[in-house]
Amino acid sequence: KLSRKGLLAHIIKPEFDALSDRSTVQWKTNDLKALGVIAGDVSLTYQVYIRGATTAADSWRMLEEQFNRNTLKNRLIVTKKLQNFKMESGTRFAVHVDRFKEIVLQMETIGEPLDETRQLVLLLGSLTDEYRMISTVLENTPNMTLAYAIQALSGVDASDESSSAQQKAFVAKKSYDKRRFNGKCFYCKKTGHKETECRKKKADEERGQVA
Repeated sequence: KLSRKGLLAHIIKPEFDALSDRSTVQWKTNDLKALGVIAGDVSLTYQVYIRGATTAADSWRMLEEQFNRNTLKNRLIVTKKLQNFKMESGTRFAVHVDRFKEIVLQMETIGEPLDETRQLVLLLGSLTDEYRMISTVLENTPNMTLAYAIQALSGVDASDESSSAQQKAFVAKKSYDKRRFNGKCFYCKKTGHKETECRKKKADEERGQVA
């Protein structure tokens, strides 16, 4: 909006704008207009932070500082939640998965998305001891996907006796093995997964080694 009104120069630092004469009456008049545009577009929540601003540049700087502080604060909060993410005893798995998905979404929001492998590690590592048996089975199943792990874990009640849980764990693994792709990956030439599921390809893509 400032650009559209020809007022963009009023939020640029003087050292980067040698062409403008900031001492003229016209400049000061336009600066008040720019300040009004900024104040009018800012929500009531943030207007308090620019209340003391006397120029458009001051108001812009104050808003930048506030948003930067909020961004850093959000990153710290979300990162801490990620590090401390554990399933509480007695919590239903469905509720825990909802919390897990919320953290994954928050990590994406702050610009640090988790790939599927990291999500799988986070989920399995967060479970209580009641899920230890099936977690171990899932961890040792080649090419395990996040979607299937959630499906398998959803079928296990944390109150199951160990023998029942063990039986369900191996049933889940057997079912997954049957559904696994038995052909060859066109990328790494190994069998048991498709190119779209290839972890080597994903790793190479992250390193920029895939054309």
